[in-house]
Amino acid sequence: MSTDVVIIGAGLSGLTAARILTEQNLSVLVAEKSKGVGGRLATRRIKSASLDHGAQFFTARTDEFKAAVNVWTEAGIVDEWCRGFGHEDGYPRYRVRGGMNSLAKALAVDINVAKSQKVSAIIPTPDCWSVTYDAGTRLPDEARAVVATAPVPQVLELTSSGAVVLDDDVATELEAMRYNKVIAILMRVDKSPNIPTPGAIQQPDDPTFTFIADNQVKGISSEPAVTFHVSHQLSDELWDKSDREIVDALSAQLSSYCQPARPIEAQVKRWRYAGPVQPTPKLCLVATTKPGPLVIAGDGFGGSKVEGAFISGLAAAAEIASRLGA
Repeated sequence: MSTDVVIIGAGLSGLTAARILTEQNLSVLVAEKSKGVGGRLATRRIKSASLDHGAQFFTARTDEFKAAVNVWTEAGIVDEWCRGFGHEDGYPRYRVRGGMNSLAKALAVDINVAKSQKVSAIIPTPDCWSVTYDAGTRLPDEARAVVATAPVPQVLELTSSGAVVLDDDVATELEAMRYNKVIAILMRVDKSPNIPTPGAIQQPDDPTFTFIADNQVKGISSEPAVTFHVSHQLSDELWDKSDREIVDALSAQLSSYCQPARPIEAQVKRWRYAGPVQPTPKLCLVATTKPGPLVIAGDGFGGSKVEGAFISGLAAAAEIASRLGA
């Protein structure tokens, strides 16, 4: 298929760029390796429980993101959760009704998303980019431009497979980017746990759990269900253990936060690229302009938070639109 732009990744950055470029009358295809959209805007169902297990909330500091949040609020997609965990600091924390993934689904409406399509290479040809896929599940797509919003190490694999020649300074900058790992433990419990209002504990310097959320109090689950985010260091230490070994290793700490509830079921989700160790201040990066613009964006640019991913998607769309004359 021939299109103006192929966007790799249907997370917030990719969907934001796709909506902007579509509104500017460019043809856009979003290639997503998973069965659904959202990336770390992730919500999982376990029986009748719903649990956010990637991004838990977001704040809005920039005018661009505040404007988007206002639109989503008026549409009934998001609302204010609280203004701090443990103490109020005046900044609204927003939640998504039905879980964080509902925002991604709303953004994907009327966008051409090819799901379960893992890109294998980005290949420059004399006239355009050729985007190929694993296992022959889809014929290559030809595009005037590409936006890659996958984690940078995965993007480098795609450019290497396609023999893309990057400028030395661009390659050096991208190869230096490192990501934190995060393990999320999702637990159904038999009654409400003793987690203080507003239903979450945020403790970024804790050696075990940096964030704990009661999804029922948060308003997205019909029954008690708790999400635990394991600290970066401990996630790295436990990464290669089995799910059962991870839960067993943390059972005492899990139980202490769940009191007086008892666990019914636990699942483990691994985020290999949970966020950059040190995000670059650039909002996106034009890796090359031949045979057309190849722009790299995502939460590694402009900040690892939800807002940073959104702003990076806006910046990538602006680069593509200006270079394609939209």
